[in-house]
Amino acid sequence: MSAILGPAAASVGLQVLLQPYGAGRQLGQAACTCVGLIYPAYRSMESVEMRPQNPQEANKWLIYWSIYGLMTAAERPLDSVLQWVPYYHSVKVVLLVWLQSTSYEGAQRLYVEGLRPWLATWQPTLDEFLASLLRSLRRPEVQMVSEGLHQFASRTPFLEWFVRGPDGRPRPRRQAFITDGSSSS
Repeated sequence: MSAILGPAAASVGLQVLLQPYGAGRQLGQAACTCVGLIYPAYRSMESVEMRPQNPQEANKWLIYWSIYGLMTAAERPLDSVLQWVPYYHSVKVVLLVWLQSTSYEGAQRLYVEGLRPWLATWQPTLDEFLASLLRSLRRPEVQMVSEGLHQFASRTPFLEWFVRGPDGRPRPRRQAFITDGSSSS
């Protein structure tokens, strides 16, 4: 009996997964989440723990997250259109596997052949934009609002967790929301 049901169940599962709309779409989204987020998050945490022994593994996942972040940023404005593209999530799962694969090193290839040259061209402009944003965040009125939010959070039972340091004690408020990248942590 299981010899008959096993292949039948696999066939039905594959047919549902490959449906361009409906249940196949939901399964495709779930597969994208598992393949694109859950597995890489686990492997990233694992590489952080073994960073001294294998810095290349941490670098691999840092490059992956850079590519994934840009891919997600490009995908969000197109969500309403992409939901009607047949097999979009199936193709995306294959792309995500390719990005992570040690055989193909897709994320590394996209970074070296696409993102790095683009970044070399646009980095001065982006750095100036970020420096301008940082200057804006350091304006007195923004700092006053930031200080008020910090005080509110530190006195609110649920929110105070967000302003505590790793030692459990309240952390002093930082001067800016983002850094200029000159300090290393």
